[in-house]
Amino acid sequence: MSTWNPLKKAGAQLNSKPLLSQGLLSHDEDRDLEMTFVRLQDMEENTKKLYKEVRRYEDCLANLQKTEEKLASDLVNSSLEDPELKAVGEEYSSVVYQLGHTTGDLAQLAQKTVVDPMKKLTTEFPQIQAAVKRRDMLLTECLRCQQKWEKLAKLERTGGNIVKVEQAKRSYQLAKEDFEKVNRLMLLELPQFYARRIDYFQPCLQALIRSQVDYYGETTRQFSNLVNVCPGEDLTDQQFEKNLEKQMSEIKTLSIVGS
Repeated sequence: MSTWNPLKKAGAQLNSKPLLSQGLLSHDEDRDLEMTFVRLQDMEENTKKLYKEVRRYEDCLANLQKTEEKLASDLVNSSLEDPELKAVGEEYSSVVYQLGHTTGDLAQLAQKTVVDPMKKLTTEFPQIQAAVKRRDMLLTECLRCQQKWEKLAKLERTGGNIVKVEQAKRSYQLAKEDFEKVNRLMLLELPQFYARRIDYFQPCLQALIRSQVDYYGETTRQFSNLVNVCPGEDLTDQQFEKNLEKQMSEIKTLSIVGS
């Protein structure tokens, strides 16, 4: 089983929102990019939660199997004198042994169908944050060029200053084009990435659910066969609890006196 654990990393990967364009873009464009980023932050958090819950589910399966195995071992090794009760213990131990393989298969399937895909998906978030950082660097450079151009434009219109103004204006236009190109690409691709989350998550969860159906179906079949081979009355849960309480009451009334 993979030892990768995103929860051990310090904080989320998407931890820095895109900078506002300070008028270079429309208000709607700034807002759309920020809202998409916030949605992606939620997606990253949900990815980690899903990973954590499936790992916890795997641990619960393993602990349940260990408990079943210990109970079966205790029954078999308890020197039962009653033949029928001893037979029940042996049959129970056999069922638990067979289900151990089934439990292991389910844990492996949970790893392949959910944990591994979540691992792959999580590697995309640092790349998104890096893209946001590159976009912000281009924005900062664009704003610097704009300020320089506007500052030079206020100088006396001499021949030398006119040349400097035109050079600064050209640098600003090129920086703005680079920034707008990257920003348009992010406005296009990030919403698409977010929109495809259902197409990505659904088959993972569907495969896990189908694995669980097979597992619990096999578990039910095994224990149903065990019930059929074990002697005793066919009691409902309420009847069983009532019968158990009656037996415990009778035990409590006994007086055990040493010889």
